[in-house]
Amino acid sequence: MDSKTRIITVATFTFLGIYSITCGAIYPKYQELKTPKTSFLLIEEKQVGIKKELQLQLKEITTEINIPLSVKIADYLNEEVSSEILAELKLDTSEVNVQQPGEYKYKVYYKKQVFEGNVIVKEKEIEQQQNTLPPITPKTITIYLNGQVPSDISAFVVENLTPEMRANMVFTRPAINTGVVGSYTYTIQYNGAYYQGSIYVIEDPTRVETAKKYNCQTVDGKYYDDKGNEVTEENYKAACQKENSTEETE
Repeated sequence: MDSKTRIITVATFTFLGIYSITCGAIYPKYQELKTPKTSFLLIEEKQVGIKKELQLQLKEITTEINIPLSVKIADYLNEEVSSEILAELKLDTSEVNVQQPGEYKYKVYYKKQVFEGNVIVKEKEIEQQQNTLPPITPKTITIYLNGQVPSDISAFVVENLTPEMRANMVFTRPAINTGVVGSYTYTIQYNGAYYQGSIYVIEDPTRVETAKKYNCQTVDGKYYDDKGNEVTEENYKAACQKENSTEETE
């Protein structure tokens, strides 16, 4: 190979080497420029809050007559609510009459919403001790004219009363006029039940016989009026003057 050819060959290989090195250096950059960039945009999605109506479950309140209702709204709710909601609730029990048994409505207001609940007012229950106290039997009481009405409740009951039995009795006795023949009814409330008995005011049979026998008579120096009662001579004359004068006329 001559010198000229040798120079051309060396020059050619040198160029190819430089070209290869250059291409290897710039190819990644070329690829970077050639490939389009993909941008990711993170969009924060915010859910718009939809206002929903409040749902409340109210209790059915049962109470006894003459017992005031609670003024705490929480006592009427069947579920727990936040303090913010509780502060905005308004209670209305104006339709409830605790002095009269029955079923009533109460209302709870929240902004423009209205919730209704029931209140049941019941008669007061009498405490019963039927398992520990024995029953009683009321007596029929007979009183003679102008006699005395018994003052102790034991006179109206057949059984012997213990202190515990007495403590559970309420005795209701009517006004009794013992000066007039008549009948009356008394009531005993005991151990959750009501018992009734009768009181009779009658004439004393002994006095009736005496009145018939000694009607306006004088016997052994004693004076008897028109009812057979022993009286003074003056009262005897006042009571029997008309009767005696009638007898003399006949």
